[in-house]
Amino acid sequence: MKKIVVLFFFALFLLVCCSNDDDNVRPACGVLNPVQDLAWLKSEIERRNANPSEDMKYCYIVQATLNAQDVFIYEDCNPLIDKAIFILDCEGNAIDTSDSSNSFADLESRKVIWKPRDFVCDLSF
Repeated sequence: MKKIVVLFFFALFLLVCCSNDDDNVRPACGVLNPVQDLAWLKSEIERRNANPSEDMKYCYIVQATLNAQDVFIYEDCNPLIDKAIFILDCEGNAIDTSDSSNSFADLESRKVIWKPRDFVCDLSF
């Protein structure tokens, strides 16, 4: 009986410790986990994690839909900087937002899929 209790607590420990932030990621672009399965996105996240800077605490990546297309947005919430925001398609190509059919107002189902550990912004969307 004692072994069963020990095994139960060990299994519970593994479940708690092995969880990650993949709860924020939803299927997109024909893959279950775009953060892991889209090479260009995985590479960008790894680059950001490997090169933290003072400005990085304001940066985050959002997954959304734009005109029924899956998209990813490199966003920044630094109140002192007016930074260009890129909307990228499933291949990592920038989408032209100067075209009226691709407006920021048309973004739907926005969900943060990456942010740094020292993230300082309060997001509400």
